[in-house]
Amino acid sequence: MSNLSNLGPGRALAIPARSTSMKLLTCLLAALAVVLGAASPAPAQTADDARTLEPRGRIALRAEAPGAPVELTAAGPGEYAGSFSIENTGDAPVKVTRVAVRTSEADPRVPPGVSAALEGGGAAATIPPGERRKVEVRWRAATARARELYGHVVVESDAAAAGAAGPLETARPLAMGIHAERGRGLGFVGDHLLSILTFLPLLGVVAVFLAHLLRYQDDRKLRLLTVVLMGVNLVLAGWLYAGFDRRFTPIDGNDGYQFIEHGVWIRSLHVEYFVGVDGVSISMVLLTAIISFVGALASYSVHDQLKGYLAMYNLLVTGMYGVFIALDLFLFFVFWEVMLLPMYFLIGIWGGPRREYAAIKFFLYTLAGSVFMLLAFIWFYLNAGGSYLVDGQATARIFSIPELSRVAWAAEGLTILGVAAVKVVWIWLFVAFAIKIPMFPFHTWLPDAHVEAPTAISVILAGVLLKMGTYGILRINFTLLPEATRWAAPAMAAFGVVNILYGAFCAMAQSDLKKLVAYSSVSHMGFTLLALGAMTPQGIQACLVQMFNHGLITGMLFTLVGVVYDRVHTRDIDKFGGLASEMPLYTAFVGFAFMASLGLPGLSGFWGEAMTFIGAFPRYRALTILAAIGVILTAAYHLWALQRMFLGKFRESWRQSKYLEPFGGKFPEISRRELASIAPLAALILLLGFWPRPLLGLIDRGALEVHRLVDRPGPSQVAAADGAAAGRGVLASSR
Repeated sequence: MSNLSNLGPGRALAIPARSTSMKLLTCLLAALAVVLGAASPAPAQTADDARTLEPRGRIALRAEAPGAPVELTAAGPGEYAGSFSIENTGDAPVKVTRVAVRTSEADPRVPPGVSAALEGGGAAATIPPGERRKVEVRWRAATARARELYGHVVVESDAAAAGAAGPLETARPLAMGIHAERGRGLGFVGDHLLSILTFLPLLGVVAVFLAHLLRYQDDRKLRLLTVVLMGVNLVLAGWLYAGFDRRFTPIDGNDGYQFIEHGVWIRSLHVEYFVGVDGVSISMVLLTAIISFVGALASYSVHDQLKGYLAMYNLLVTGMYGVFIALDLFLFFVFWEVMLLPMYFLIGIWGGPRREYAAIKFFLYTLAGSVFMLLAFIWFYLNAGGSYLVDGQATARIFSIPELSRVAWAAEGLTILGVAAVKVVWIWLFVAFAIKIPMFPFHTWLPDAHVEAPTAISVILAGVLLKMGTYGILRINFTLLPEATRWAAPAMAAFGVVNILYGAFCAMAQSDLKKLVAYSSVSHMGFTLLALGAMTPQGIQACLVQMFNHGLITGMLFTLVGVVYDRVHTRDIDKFGGLASEMPLYTAFVGFAFMASLGLPGLSGFWGEAMTFIGAFPRYRALTILAAIGVILTAAYHLWALQRMFLGKFRESWRQSKYLEPFGGKFPEISRRELASIAPLAALILLLGFWPRPLLGLIDRGALEVHRLVDRPGPSQVAAADGAAAGRGVLASSR
């Protein structure tokens, strides 16, 4: 201020004048900017974008029961009908351009005879705001093979997408689930047969829990209840066998599955309760019913902490059934893990002297495989693409095996750390399932688990659990990743031959009878890997036959091992001798089981090995010849064990054994209860040895469908005139 006061009058007035000029200039520039901005063409004023200001219609599909498929009910002889509504929930008319069943000739998702149309006819319709238009769905099922219908009706329109970023975004086609049941003669039981089979054993778990709470002491009745439950399941499995349509294929709809039950389980994760059987899984469900019943009878040798044992046994059986019927990857994984925990406790609590070590080893190996499996399942889920849940809810991710099988994974070009993702995921899955088979070098848990497990659990382990590995490869690796399967097939066949020879040599070196049978399982499961690696129709069929027959034979063998162990508490082959004179009936059964295991013609073990050689020889001649050596080794260790245990002079030192004192120093013959658990297996082994058609008829179509997925004919195969040229064409096209 002091400086300003020293200026003259002219200078004092100069600064305000300059400030006014700057302010005026600023205002002029601002006005010019406004004018220029107003003169510029605004994007919102274009002809196209002007339509965004217009109201748009939105549609929603309404069924009588929200969150469930539309139920088609009987509307006449062989005809089922139902309906749902298309509602316009927007503020402008909406045009429905197409209403159709989600199916095609190339991909028949539903059985033939299913149709959907707008009420009153017409291929398209305009629905005003707030109004509805009914869609009528019909299934003319008189000529259909399917006994149930699950599918979708797709509705296409020009409606705006719900939650769209802009009004111009058109909604993806909406879908409404449809369902119908033709019935199977048992009412509710027939419509939910697989669920009843799976969860009926849980009644035993509940009974044990209530008995514990009520301090009920008569454990014998609880054991009898378990036998009854397993018996009821065996009867239901017989009904399943009788009702299974052996000529049913994916062309007949429902992706080739029968006895389907399908519903949304965890909506937020897009998880469904989706179960069914086809030619691949039906034999495994039957095997589970047979072996679980035999195991329940063999459980009479368990006396300590019986309540806990029976609860774990019933829970284990539920997990086994669930693995073979699950058609949702998440559901498959849940059942796989349900099976793991009870087996750990059954070995760790009721096993032999080294039970803790064997149980922990089993748990860690299987859990390691489960981690790889879970990684693979998450990869499928995150990359699945658009689909629909059973009730029609649209989803970008899904666990459904039939839906995932429609994705061309190899064509997606996805990679993991620079490697083709399909190869990496295939290996993850294969490792998970190879541990369960078990395949060399992941086999070391099996002998310990078998030796320490109670007899009934060894029967379950060899008869059913090992088959889950090869079943998983067939159901998931082959079905979802056929290109990667072709890439890995030679390695799979080579590992199979290693299993055959390594297991046979290890079995020959054993003096423990139970460990001998355990290593024989490693050897025999190698045949399933060789058969799968061949990727021929005969090879895939051989795998299924070997799985079923090996389950019967090893179940019988481990039951017989338990018979002698219960009498003298030892399985050392070298401590026996001349048992044929003491236990002639038992000797006959052991000899019968040994002959079946070594593949004697006329017994069921012959067919799996013979068909493996037939299926694998055109592809892998050297490997098949090496595998044939395993048959000779198998005969050697079985006959040698038979000679050491049952032939020659009986060892009189057994007369003074404390275990035989109650029997006067003599080996008691096989009891009626033991006979009841062994005789049915022997009868099936003999029947399927002379007449394998009842088994082959179940799996024929399933084997052909799997082969169609993994070994599509190449040009050279189509053009080839004879079988030999066709075989060479397969190899050429797979390279």
